[in-house]
Amino acid sequence: MSDPYEHIRQNLEIKEVARRYGLEVNRHHKSLCPWHTDSHPSLSFKNNRCHCFACGAGGSSIDLVAKLFDLEPLEAVKKISADFGLNLDFKGEYRPDTVKIQEMERQRQLQKAFDDWCDRTYSDHAQLARFYWKNILKYKPVSEMVEFHPRYVKAIHQWETVNYLLDTLLKGTHEEKIELYKNLNSLEVWAS
Repeated sequence: MSDPYEHIRQNLEIKEVARRYGLEVNRHHKSLCPWHTDSHPSLSFKNNRCHCFACGAGGSSIDLVAKLFDLEPLEAVKKISADFGLNLDFKGEYRPDTVKIQEMERQRQLQKAFDDWCDRTYSDHAQLARFYWKNILKYKPVSEMVEFHPRYVKAIHQWETVNYLLDTLLKGTHEEKIELYKNLNSLEVWAS
């Protein structure tokens, strides 16, 4: 049976740990590094580890928490156990909380499905933005006396909505993306 350190390394996704402690991980699996002045995300998350390409800091989720809160590794493991409700046993034989592990796996799968939805939705709306932009250029009236083409009118009306969606999916917070997910079905943004 594995120990609490190994349990955390194998069962907690480092991006989930980073988000829990205030780091905003973008869709490219990067975050602003908390250990130096960072204006462009340089802390990368890959293979359940992190690495900053600017300052060189990095490691496992335990290392991340230890460095964030200036803790020893054992204290970081205890903090993670408490904050994620893992109920890890530090005295005797290690017994993982299988119900909690299953719930965490379910949450991980939901997050992956949500991230996939964000990627697909962004791609679909980027194509839609290109479609509307082409219609704006193609059907733009040549003079004030010409009646507006229906495709031009629709493209003009939908342009801001589509760009708002793209901006939210690209730069929005996690909460803004969730709100967008909830409300997207009520928006009518379709090409004719």
